[in-house]
Amino acid sequence: MAKMINSKYGWTWPQFVKADADCDRYWQAKKAEKRSLIEATKKSPRVAAQGEKRTSEKIRILF
Repeated sequence: MAKMINSKYGWTWPQFVKADADCDRYWQAKKAEKRSLIEATKKSPRVAAQGEKRTSEKIRILF
C-alpha cells in the first residue's frame, strides 16, 4: 500500500488513518458515556417503590 495518497481534499494517508482512529475513539467514548448514564439512572429491579405495582401482578378492570 502506498505511504502517501492524496485525496481531493488534500489529505495524506497518515492523516486519514489518524482522523479515522480519532473518530472511532470519539464514538466509543460516547457509547460508554451513554451506557454509564443508563446504569446510573437504573432503578433496582427488586425494590418496588411504595404504591407502585409489580409487573407480575394482574390488573383487572371491571366494565
